[in-house]
Amino acid sequence: MAVMARTKVQYKDLREYLDLLEEQGLLRHVTGEVDLEHEIGALCTVGMEKGGPALLFENVKGYKGKPLVSNIIYSVEQLALAFNTEPDPDKIYERIVEGHKNRIPSVVVETGPCKEEQLVGDAVDLYEMPTPVWHELDGGPYIATAAGVIDRDPDTGILNMGTYRCMIYDKQTLSLTGQIAPRIAKNEAKGLPTQVAVAIGMDPLLTLASGSPVAVDENGYMEYEAAGAWRGTPTELVKCETNDLLVPANAEYIIEGEILPGERRVEGPHGEAGGFYGQNMDAFVVHVKCITHRRNPINYGIICLLEEDYPRWLFRSGGFQDRVRRDSGLTSIKRAFFPELGGRSWGGCIIAAAIDDPDEPKRIIDAAWKITPNRWVIVVDEDCDLRNWNDVMWRVVTAVRPEDIYTGKAEHDSGSTRADEYDIDTQVPDPTGMNASFKFKFKNLAPINRVTPALMSKASARWRELGLP
Repeated sequence: MAVMARTKVQYKDLREYLDLLEEQGLLRHVTGEVDLEHEIGALCTVGMEKGGPALLFENVKGYKGKPLVSNIIYSVEQLALAFNTEPDPDKIYERIVEGHKNRIPSVVVETGPCKEEQLVGDAVDLYEMPTPVWHELDGGPYIATAAGVIDRDPDTGILNMGTYRCMIYDKQTLSLTGQIAPRIAKNEAKGLPTQVAVAIGMDPLLTLASGSPVAVDENGYMEYEAAGAWRGTPTELVKCETNDLLVPANAEYIIEGEILPGERRVEGPHGEAGGFYGQNMDAFVVHVKCITHRRNPINYGIICLLEEDYPRWLFRSGGFQDRVRRDSGLTSIKRAFFPELGGRSWGGCIIAAAIDDPDEPKRIIDAAWKITPNRWVIVVDEDCDLRNWNDVMWRVVTAVRPEDIYTGKAEHDSGSTRADEYDIDTQVPDPTGMNASFKFKFKNLAPINRVTPALMSKASARWRELGLP
């Protein structure tokens, strides 16, 4: 696969990225003592509501010399530094889509900073890491809210990394809830344990790749290689100490463990980005064998709310746009956008398209439902500003007629073993599709009164040039 020329980012790991944030006034050191029990989560929430900055907690109660950072990749300004691009969502979006298409192979190195300190066997103690109880109803401290959980598909051998929640049960045991379930099931069918690793404190692009829908490409490339494309340099990987998994060499912490066949425990509750608490009555259990970390490691985690320290709207949109066009062959699709609201198995998607005939919107809705069957889908014309709810809803109330509304059938993840006490997933409503395009509906449709995207881009650049806030 040809790799397009791209600008490299200006950092190699989380620490250098934090230095960049600080240079730009986008990070603050919190030197006053803070409590892991709810207080850090609440402070992070206040910070996001105020629009920043990132917070580096240097004085966590009971954890002298063990800092925790949060709120580092949620604002456009922070993401611009992470991707080394302009502070423009469209530019960042273009980089995301390009990276999905042109991934850079990872490289395996002999060792890395994540190996500087090693704890094995009885020396393992998860409580030595400053891990908050993020939400007021959480069942315990959650250690992997912004981490990458790495495993290997037993059939293909492909490495996968995803952000799956992990609650600390005791000093050597974690819960695990997430989309790793199908691969665990393959091992369990053979009576085999599943080897896993948890990478905490990765560079921001690895963190973003971990929590994003990155599909395997024709070369078997996944999250590591997408992050490499966004970074402009290969992801450096090292082998774990107790298994054959490959993990990010520059991560702050690596937790190595295994999941035994058939073992399950109750986990949670945990506050979720979809707006509710969830509790898994049948969570996987990770027995931790080894922890390696950098000297003076920095923990990184996030509170999960409707708004959180993660630009899901950008990454869901970029990954989905690439996949729906590829799977459906509908080149009329110009842009896809997932609003910040909506999580778990449902939510909304807005798709802008060049409508060629009256049946095109329904074909687009059906194509979207094949990939995300439980989503609301709104189809609009290509000139719609998808991030502007006023523009989207103006089209809905102006152009949607009863015959333009379609209802699908809710589906559930057959690969999940999750049993949720709060039963949110089993109450997913049937999805709705709306044709909110103007094409083929009105006679002599007047021109839309708006500033064109090209002129808006020029005005935005001029705004910064004039020193306006």
